[in-house]
Amino acid sequence: MTRMWMINPKKLCRQHLLGEHKELHQLIGSLNKGKSVKGHIEKGQVEIHNIKKRHKELVKEMLRRGYKHASKLPKFKDYKAGKINIYENEKELVKRCKACKELANES
Repeated sequence: MTRMWMINPKKLCRQHLLGEHKELHQLIGSLNKGKSVKGHIEKGQVEIHNIKKRHKELVKEMLRRGYKHASKLPKFKDYKAGKINIYENEKELVKRCKACKELANES
């Protein structure tokens, strides 16, 4: 599932931080192949216009934690689409993941 959590990257456990980063690259791959991401947009899972910004945020946190980053963001057709409810995403994530819940409680 492609999903942009859009919550503060410091609140993401290792799995979710690296997973969201990977999914951004997969999302761009889908866009560049002309695959529809309409379902993800309608479900509030992606914001096309925030991919570049989000990638920078995730990479900054990855580097802060000492992780390596070697995957440049491919070029893609950027357009305004999608709206994510960050508050609801954080509630969902802490229900799903004990490690993210602990990080959220630290903040």
